Amino acid sequence: MDLEDVGFIDSTGLGVLVGRLKVVRKADGWLSVVCTNERILRLFAITGLDQVLPVHASVDAAVVAAGSGMSEPDVHA
Repeated sequence: MDLEDVGFIDSTGLGVLVGRLKVVRKADGWLSVVCTNERILRLFAITGLDQVLPVHASVDAAVVAAGSGMSEPDVHA
């Protein structure tokens, strides 16, 4: 999920991310986040979401990580 153009996220947005993560995991899929916004990254750290969702600095980095078999953190939301 590319959040590069997102300047603000609240509890509703975090809830959407967690909800989509649950749906994707039930289908044995994966979800990664692309974000470099320090405010959002700090929010992910405070809420522990950075322990559940891999965060990458670019879409290319996320694609490379997915292609290399790097799995998501072993924490179930």
